Amino acid sequence: MQVSRNWLCWARPSATVRAIDSLDRQLVRLRVYALLTYPFACVPFLFLFFRQHGMSESDYGEIIGAYYLAMFIAEVPTGVLADRFGPKVMLVAGPLLLASGFLVLLVWPTYAGFLVGEVLLGLGHAVLSGPPAALLYESLQARGQQHRFLREESRLSALRMLGTGAAFLLGGALASCTRANGEAWDVTIVATCCLCGLASVAALQLAGGPPRGRLHLRVFARQVGHEASKPAVLWLLAYWIVLFALLRFPFHNYQPYLQQAGEHEPLLHQPLFVGLLFAAMNLAAAPLSALVPRLVDRFGRRPLFWGMPLVLAASLAVMAWERANATDGSRSLVWLGVAMFFVQQVPFGMHAALLQEFVNHRIGSVARTTVLSALSLGARAFYAAINVALFHVQAAHGMARALLVASLGGLLAATVVLWLRPRGLLRGAGPVA
Repeated sequence: MQVSRNWLCWARPSATVRAIDSLDRQLVRLRVYALLTYPFACVPFLFLFFRQHGMSESDYGEIIGAYYLAMFIAEVPTGVLADRFGPKVMLVAGPLLLASGFLVLLVWPTYAGFLVGEVLLGLGHAVLSGPPAALLYESLQARGQQHRFLREESRLSALRMLGTGAAFLLGGALASCTRANGEAWDVTIVATCCLCGLASVAALQLAGGPPRGRLHLRVFARQVGHEASKPAVLWLLAYWIVLFALLRFPFHNYQPYLQQAGEHEPLLHQPLFVGLLFAAMNLAAAPLSALVPRLVDRFGRRPLFWGMPLVLAASLAVMAWERANATDGSRSLVWLGVAMFFVQQVPFGMHAALLQEFVNHRIGSVARTTVLSALSLGARAFYAAINVALFHVQAAHGMARALLVASLGGLLAATVVLWLRPRGLLRGAGPVA
């Protein structure tokens, strides 16, 4: 009988073992989804696609501004939907919206069509801004493993960058190989649409979060207001606005920068090299994301929160100086400017996990995605106006002036926000800031 009872113990795993096994499967599926979340093979070439269809730099700034305006409008409603129906539904819908946005860019290549396409892309990004981190946190919390969030989110962030980097490289190869002049931008858009479809299929394999309670709207709104009014969350909103602007302006300016710099270094006009360059940037950022937990343990949060905006502001100043001093034959200066792309990947690789951990540990599950969306809304609302303004400065006064304005403005804003943070907010290196 003793043998029989022992055999039954092995045959019927404990609830703890089943929970661990279930969590492991969920984490594997989340990692697969992370690889496919942003498979933007066409992104390194969208500026060229717009220019091919007659768009100026001012038009480009306005088109990108429409993308951020759409995110601004959709952030909180999509966060509410995620909190009501669960993040899995949004992880399926997000890539489908992205695919539809890219498809509109392809089939309606006019200023109006580009605005509509970017609006759809903004909706897709709004849908995806909070749910991946919320589902990860809820999956860990349901099994008492929420202390692992920073490590797991860092890993997922790294995988998202690796997946995007591989897509960039694919886009460069497709553009270079499928058309004699190397300008097959439409092919890269088709590839992006197909990969976004795969992301939705991967999302269907995920387990949903905990059951969602039926809260009355007034109770839900009160909970959101309570969570969003916490001093730490309000401070993070101000910090995120500054950091987001410093991250996104250079990203949207990479292709215009390469087009100008390519006058002195023809390699920067070669699509395969551009795809390789964008892939290399993501590959450089991915290990930094995975290293965030170790960096927090080693240095604490305060140097990291200070360092990210200051590094970005300094790199923009170098790019501005390079553009102001560019002369015929100045290839070494060109490569100095391009090197700043890689410097900017340091804060890009680190910021997502740090900010997600900061807020997830401070808000309850009832309104988690809505509050995350509200933070994202604030950042994108401000940046929509900043983007249009900076690209108009660039069109009127040149790239060097626009980069310098972004650098000095970001430096001043970051210093003020960090100096005014609540006392003791960034102390410590434990699992909760």
